[in-house]
Amino acid sequence: MNFSEFLKNNIVVFDGAFGTVLQKKAQNIGTVPEILNLERPELIASIHAEYVLSGADVITANTFGANEKKVGNATLCEEIIRAAVHIAREAAHGKFVALDIGPIGQLLEPMGTLTFDNAYEIFARVVRAGKDADLILVETMSDLNELRAALLAAKENSDLPVLASMTFEGNGRTFMG
Repeated sequence: MNFSEFLKNNIVVFDGAFGTVLQKKAQNIGTVPEILNLERPELIASIHAEYVLSGADVITANTFGANEKKVGNATLCEEIIRAAVHIAREAAHGKFVALDIGPIGQLLEPMGTLTFDNAYEIFARVVRAGKDADLILVETMSDLNELRAALLAAKENSDLPVLASMTFEGNGRTFMG
């Protein structure tokens, strides 16, 4: 069964707080915790396995911050993403695997220097690298324009279902207003 069909008839339970658990289990993980997909895959797999045992229907790959701006290298980034999806798939034991896409870490124009087209291309490379997932989760976006770039990249570079979430301030506005 694919994720879209499962979603029609079921309440879906996602894993959660992967980064928080990772920080507790691996001290001094550095600025790019997704590098642990290559350096300590057994640690990443053990966290996924805990979520499977807890009853999660969707296992989120350790890819939240895996983009070339944060990693510093597009080729390494793609390797990290492919490894993350593979680790999640192995640990998921038949559960769904989500490619997790978080913010790039730079502001888009006019507040920052990142162009919409550049953001789109970054997200497109992430989506293509994570093609073996069952769905795409774009999460914790605080800029509607960045979310738009991620959604367009997902829909134009994949046929996977896409879920999205944003972060809002206490006043109900996004970081960008």
